[in-house]
Amino acid sequence: MTVKTQGTHLFFIAPGATPEVIKVGAIASISGINASRDQIETTDLDSVAHEYDSGLMAPGAASFEIRFDPKNTGHKKLHELFVSGTVLEWALGWSDGTDPAVLDGVNNEIFDLPTTRSFLQFQGYVADCPFDFSLNSIVSSSISVQISGFPALIAKA
Repeated sequence: MTVKTQGTHLFFIAPGATPEVIKVGAIASISGINASRDQIETTDLDSVAHEYDSGLMAPGAASFEIRFDPKNTGHKKLHELFVSGTVLEWALGWSDGTDPAVLDGVNNEIFDLPTTRSFLQFQGYVADCPFDFSLNSIVSSSISVQISGFPALIAKA
């Protein structure tokens, strides 16, 4: 079965006295939620070619382009979090379901993800929030999130 991109939603937990889940609106594209494995060279003088073992995972930077609206609460919050550099909880809900990510009932700093939808869940901080004011266009921002740790794929039940 294929999964379309239309209907994909990105959520993050905004920290504070009362943490809340915010859905990022007006997203045009999302890419780069990945982690590549480092290599450890084990070649010695008896080797006829380079030899390697697998090393630690090196998380990448996710990026998503939004049609930035300064009146959008989520967009303003993203810019605030860029300034603060706070590591956040993120969840990317696939289009194979529609239920949103919600806060855990016991620990309101983590997600309680519904089983009716697939998710990519990760931690990361907003590393860049540039604005694009191109001629004959709309204002956009290509947000970059530096992932911390390994992204988890949670398949729909």
